[in-house]
Amino acid sequence: MNKSSAEPDKKEVEITWAASLGEGEMKAIQVGADKNDKVLIARYQGKLYGTGNFCSHFGVPLEGGMLFDDKVLCPAHAAGFSIITGQPESAPGLDGIPSFPIVERDGKFFVQVPEGKLPGSVTMPMAKRDPNDKRHFVILGGGAAGLNCAETLRQSGFTGQISVVSREDMIPYDRTLITKALCVGDATQWALRPE
Repeated sequence: MNKSSAEPDKKEVEITWAASLGEGEMKAIQVGADKNDKVLIARYQGKLYGTGNFCSHFGVPLEGGMLFDDKVLCPAHAAGFSIITGQPESAPGLDGIPSFPIVERDGKFFVQVPEGKLPGSVTMPMAKRDPNDKRHFVILGGGAAGLNCAETLRQSGFTGQISVVSREDMIPYDRTLITKALCVGDATQWALRPE
């Protein structure tokens, strides 16, 4: 690990196997003492990218997933994330994963990570409602898809009104858990976002 060229609150970890990582391949690198201190390194279009190694949906290691173009797919529920930016690209992951810069010096590659605990997920920035924006979207269905639609509108800068119409009287929850955990709890414990 090298701190001399990194920012004061960051450290650099050498990717000793960078040259052997082929196009379209990915591999996790240990960047700290904890077993979960891992960064996923992927090569896409000849360039190396570093992202968080754990899915924002359930924390499953992404190193066991699949790289499809510039998207890593989680092996558990196929949540997709950009390896370039860490942004979520397919459900059920609503939050993104962190992105870490990779630098090259003298033919060696280093990933820059923050000192201390690595961030697990990244909430994407969303535009706020502007009462002067008279546009109005109505989303039919209050499940994960409806929530994702509303969040995508806000993440894209939409400031008009958004209404979600649903038969249910509760906020969107993770319906994928119904078949797995129905007998151990109720859906209010599986809310996708806080109220």
